[in-house]
Amino acid sequence: MAKLSKQDKIEIFNLWRNYNIRPKELGRRYGINSANIRYLLALIQCHGLAILDQPYTEYSLEFKKQAIIRVLVKHEPAYQVALDLGLKSNGMLHNWLSKYPKMGITSLSIRKD
Repeated sequence: MAKLSKQDKIEIFNLWRNYNIRPKELGRRYGINSANIRYLLALIQCHGLAILDQPYTEYSLEFKKQAIIRVLVKHEPAYQVALDLGLKSNGMLHNWLSKYPKMGITSLSIRKD
């Protein structure tokens, strides 16, 4: 799979928005799975193009735990949680979900404030 530059991502978004080119076609053009294109488009729609300026982020264990709680305890869709949090890919949260016991997260209780 090709790695997209910031300019590629902006171009993909503009082609989709201005010319109604479907994610499947954009995926073929850029060598990216169409599901990843759809996530990118949704992420930019939700957070704007500024989301592309964020540098590499190291997420804290507490941040990951709160995301996992939203999915496993509060039953929010993982896709929506990933978008809300502005994660660079939908797969990040799925990875956290599959590995949360190995991360040292032993309790998924919700704190009552």
